[in-house]
Amino acid sequence: MKKIWCLMLAVSLVFSMTACQQEEMVQKETEQETPAEIQENTPEETKPPQQKNDLSWTKGIDPVQEISGTVEGTTETYVRELTDPKYQGRVGGSEGNRAAADYLAKEFERIGLQQLPQLGSWKQSYQTNVASILPGEAWIVAPDQTQTALELGKDWVFRASPEELDVTVSLTTDQAVYDEGKAIWDANVESKGTARKLNLTTGEVSAGMAYTNPSCNPSRILVSEEVYAQLKQPGYQIHLRLPDAIEEEGTAENVVGYLPGKDHTKAVVLGANFDGPGQCGPLLMPGAYNNASGVATMIQTAEWLVQSDELPCDVIFAAFNTEDNDENGSSALSKLIEDQYAQIRMVNLKCIGWKGQPLTIYGENSEAVLRNSLAGGLGLQYANRALGADEKAFYGEKMSAVLLFQDACLTNPETNSILNTTRDTADNLDFAMLDDIAKKLAAWVIECGDEPLDSYVVYW
Repeated sequence: MKKIWCLMLAVSLVFSMTACQQEEMVQKETEQETPAEIQENTPEETKPPQQKNDLSWTKGIDPVQEISGTVEGTTETYVRELTDPKYQGRVGGSEGNRAAADYLAKEFERIGLQQLPQLGSWKQSYQTNVASILPGEAWIVAPDQTQTALELGKDWVFRASPEELDVTVSLTTDQAVYDEGKAIWDANVESKGTARKLNLTTGEVSAGMAYTNPSCNPSRILVSEEVYAQLKQPGYQIHLRLPDAIEEEGTAENVVGYLPGKDHTKAVVLGANFDGPGQCGPLLMPGAYNNASGVATMIQTAEWLVQSDELPCDVIFAAFNTEDNDENGSSALSKLIEDQYAQIRMVNLKCIGWKGQPLTIYGENSEAVLRNSLAGGLGLQYANRALGADEKAFYGEKMSAVLLFQDACLTNPETNSILNTTRDTADNLDFAMLDDIAKKLAAWVIECGDEPLDSYVVYW
């Protein structure tokens, strides 16, 4: 009995030492606020790029073996399709968004995925706030009440309004005047607290503005410097006529595919949000980097995995919707499948493929086993940090989740500046990088998909 006890203790120590060696010590992070999500590129919310994160390499984990063969599709095909104007920037729940969901469902079927048994359909519908792509009108009103029409997309743009507006107002930073409904908040002068106010600021109108307004905050108005200069003159006002573009009790749809594996008690979820910033008048915000890039890579990964003779566990492919609305698309799927599996490992793909910038695995030490396995297997650096995107819906006792991302999205001024603008196009992306990472991610699923959530077991 004593020999057995000593043997068990020795085995426990070996497992413990292996785990300690596997998880590399991470340098102390810079003391800064962790963004809960990628901020929308509206002037009152735009922040300077964050300081560069401390990135680390995982030791003791071999890269995955390369898969042989070819696949029919390419990530470029999927990105260019999803950024087509017919999808209206894919704002959650809109007509264009639903058309994009139809396209994704057809692609899932074409490449050979199955419908998730719990759904019996390619789509998962859930309750959420949704938006419609509707035009607005605006005029400059002179002191003599003469009105001059402003051209949408040239003189001004707006964010979708949660209620119908037909008001003539002046600029103010006087809270009392604003509360009386006689003025629009001048965010050029005072930007604090503008998220809850109907506000106006200046910027590059041609870059557009994220149309989606899922939290139903008041609309934001962006005008040219020339228009703003007029409004600052005594007696000048702006007449706004905005439609109610927010439906507070609507429905949106995830698109979900599935491949069965050997162990049906475990699942890997590969996810990416397909909704985008929308379209305001003639200005389309294509959302190539954020986040057609992630969706395209997920589909390409599925193409590789369909060819596998056997997968170690079930694999679920999820195109999440309404990520900008508290990630409730990913939450809906997480709640649906959580009780179906003893273990779920989730990889979220977001903002990847910017030319000349490396990929990074984001995950705190609570997700270290999955994070290190993925980083080591794919040959990528990792950041000991959570960003709180769709992956956070898959944190739990029997779930683990990480984010495949690019540090440049937060730290590189050029990359950061295009988010949710008309400049977020497919031409910014390195499709060879996306094709390569899809192939490696498929290999990782085949080799490591059924790995346990914990790296070691302690025997007592």
